[in-house]
Amino acid sequence: MSHPRYAGSVVASEIGAMARCQYLGEISGSSGLSGFFALKGADDIRQELLRRADVQGATHVVWDRPDAGYTSTTVVAKTYRCPPVQEKP
Repeated sequence: MSHPRYAGSVVASEIGAMARCQYLGEISGSSGLSGFFALKGADDIRQELLRRADVQGATHVVWDRPDAGYTSTTVVAKTYRCPPVQEKP
């Protein structure tokens, strides 16, 4: 059964853009999908991790590279809370 795509406000970013942000922690998840299905497993995990980051109060995540083994796929994300971007007048 497929879960709906994440539609919240947490966005993926690069580590270099997180200098002004508060580091919240690391979250991870695993899927039984591996091998040929590892990409699908990694995408499913990312969707779940975005939901978890949202609940945590994060505004951004930085993904680590997925670890696709023989029996499972694991994804790790670092979560951050960044200050709002101020618009210039």
